[in-house]
Amino acid sequence: MTERCRYCSRRLRPADPQHKRFWPFCSERCKMAELGLWFADRYRIGRPLDEVSDDAAPGAAPRAKSARKPNSS
Repeated sequence: MTERCRYCSRRLRPADPQHKRFWPFCSERCKMAELGLWFADRYRIGRPLDEVSDDAAPGAAPRAKSARKPNSS
């Protein structure tokens, strides 16, 4: 299976040193362009996040909720 850039779909070459540097993108331009899409709310996570994320290490303690003061305005 050929790997492709997640932004522009250009074929990635595993022998190219940039492959590891920018993976899963072909260049810094594509990497930053997709990051811009996240910042512009073009992408979003489609499900609620649990207390402990799915990628947390097994046996890791759940993160404590931060206490917020009610808005007094």
